[in-house]
Amino acid sequence: MENKLKSDLTQNIKKNLILFIILCLLGLGLIVTGFVLNIVLKQNFTPSVEGEKYSVGWYIYILEIVGAVIFLASFGYLYTYLQDKYNLKRMNIKQMSVIAVFGALSVILYYFGKFNLPFFPSWLDIQFSDIPALLVSFMYGPISGILVIIVRFFCKLPGTSTVGVGEFADVLIGVTLCLVSGLIYKKHKSFKGALCAMGIGMASATVMATVANWLILIPAYKGIAGFPQAALTGVMDKILGGQGIVTDDNFMFYYLFVGVIPFNLFRYALIFAITLILYKRLHMLIVSFAGEFKEIDFEAKEEINEDNLERVQA
Repeated sequence: MENKLKSDLTQNIKKNLILFIILCLLGLGLIVTGFVLNIVLKQNFTPSVEGEKYSVGWYIYILEIVGAVIFLASFGYLYTYLQDKYNLKRMNIKQMSVIAVFGALSVILYYFGKFNLPFFPSWLDIQFSDIPALLVSFMYGPISGILVIIVRFFCKLPGTSTVGVGEFADVLIGVTLCLVSGLIYKKHKSFKGALCAMGIGMASATVMATVANWLILIPAYKGIAGFPQAALTGVMDKILGGQGIVTDDNFMFYYLFVGVIPFNLFRYALIFAITLILYKRLHMLIVSFAGEFKEIDFEAKEEINEDNLERVQA
């Protein structure tokens, strides 16, 4: 009987992994399809009246939103797979509530807690929506922080101006930040470990932000949102004194190395400083409310414990 339960558990673990892969690829496929379709339609768009501009079709929004929902659902199967494979304790209702509340705080901070600085391009916002995700990453581990990033992604998606492309790039940057910082702090839970986690996390997120702006965001702003290259070049040239230094040909170089990299280093330094001040106080408060939660231990042995067997039997 026990052997049969073990076999059933193994099958469930494999099934959850397969479902994660299928749904993840399907969700990404729908998102990419919407993105490519929008580019093709825009390139072939011919205005019927003078001054008419291309507008994104409602069906493209549907493709993007459905794809994002399926992509998020796939991580539920991944989480279940990792729980069963590594014999993890499941979150209780209070702990899930903490993640939901911090996800909501992240959305509120995104919309109401941001501002611009005159020495950076106007579309680069100093905003603090990553702070709740970092706090949860330090308290419950990187996967919990990533869930906050994904909650924010879905709340931002309906107001997208880039058919979800900008929001997807934001997810890549946020996931990098939480994953790197959370994993390092999980291994070294000390003040020195926190500083190390923040430093490496800041560098990793800045690299990802640079790549995302280069390959995803700027092409999306020009190809989907309709920002003319001349306007982008003019903004960067004005920041550098308006002497004609920045041209369309060298715009990307100046934008990345004078705009994106210094901006993100400054922003993450500010975010980590606030996180460091808040973490200890909030951690004690939340642990007293929801209890400790053991995040995934990737060095754990693959043993079949009684809890897992009971779940299969049920």
